[in-house]
Amino acid sequence: MKRIIIKIIYHIYAFLAKRYIKKTKPIVIWVTWSVGKTSCRMIIFQVLNQFLSDKKIYTSPKNFNSELWLVFSIFKIEKYNPWVISLIKIFFYLVKKTFIWKKEYDIIVLEYWVDHPGDMDFLLKIAKPDYSVFTKLDFIHVQNFESKKQIWDEKIKLIKNTKIKAYLNKQDEYLVENAPKLLVENQFFNKKHEYKHKYICEDKKIFSLLKIDNSIIKTNIMWEDNFVYLTLAINILKNFGVNYIEAWNYVDLVNQNGRFNLFNWINGSVLIDSTYNAWPASMLKMIQNTVYLRDSIFRNYRILFVIWDMRELGVKSRQEHRKLYHYLKTYWKIVSIWKETMQNFGHHLWNFKYSKDAWLFVRDYIEKSNEKYIVLFKWSQNTIFTEEALKEVLADKRNAKRLVRQDDYWLENKKNY
Repeated sequence: MKRIIIKIIYHIYAFLAKRYIKKTKPIVIWVTWSVGKTSCRMIIFQVLNQFLSDKKIYTSPKNFNSELWLVFSIFKIEKYNPWVISLIKIFFYLVKKTFIWKKEYDIIVLEYWVDHPGDMDFLLKIAKPDYSVFTKLDFIHVQNFESKKQIWDEKIKLIKNTKIKAYLNKQDEYLVENAPKLLVENQFFNKKHEYKHKYICEDKKIFSLLKIDNSIIKTNIMWEDNFVYLTLAINILKNFGVNYIEAWNYVDLVNQNGRFNLFNWINGSVLIDSTYNAWPASMLKMIQNTVYLRDSIFRNYRILFVIWDMRELGVKSRQEHRKLYHYLKTYWKIVSIWKETMQNFGHHLWNFKYSKDAWLFVRDYIEKSNEKYIVLFKWSQNTIFTEEALKEVLADKRNAKRLVRQDDYWLENKKNY
């Protein structure tokens, strides 16, 4: 009965959100696919917000991308208590915002995520995008889909319902194959040689230099996918009459927590915090970027990979974990956690059930070594909470706030683990 009531409430919320969008008429930019959605969304938002000073631009600071969260993003609700009484209180707030409305943003950047067939239809009833962005399809959240093609069939609905232009990842086979069939204007991003980049160190800080269309852009974020999204955001700006070559040569961005952030470790080694997620494509990209960073800035450092299971891969789990292991072992040492890596990884330093035990091992291993390391920590999840172990070896404890799941709700929840 409770589930039925909540479902009814969701549909009422969706109806109110649809009316609010219809009344306020913002430009809607929507990001979807399987990999990199949040990073892409936040970079687009930051670039637009930085250089469209005459526009009010909004995106949720939270990772709100399902049916309920989509509604909350539209109404700028950033805190939520998952109880029925809370949902009822929010209902009255939404009614007030819908019928006594005020335009709070000119552009909103949203994020689409589907978990079941038919989810996209529900989302599109709320709002159809003026501009849509498609990152890259991967084997994520596949338990409720029969195949990768079924995921594609679900998500292509967003392209077909885009009003002005769809931006498509050139490195995705499904998008390349089906783009000619789309009855909507589209443009590829992430083309080969679209930009060149290198890392530099200035005053003990690492910056990235990007060469785009014969112009040099300096930014304070790293990671190749971020450069793809930054280039994309620059192209989206052109729809609003901004030519980036004339506008700036430095872009100040804030990288998302748990997505390739660098910290000093207690012994002078370097810690790469990439604990937010772990899917096959992101795993490979993070390995490549770690090696590139080492070769560019930290040439005398060794590399150590600390890897957790990639979950939600369904029948592809064994295949993808074995493929990952064979890629990892061509580089340097590996420490793994949990059963999928234990069953599908070959010989490596050690496998652990708990992240705390892995950290004790890694700390002891590096402290006994006479060499410095770059340590890539990839993946965290409920019941794993890798980020809490990271706190123990941060050289500056104030950086703990830059780790994932640091609000009061999560800190209280973690006490049980």
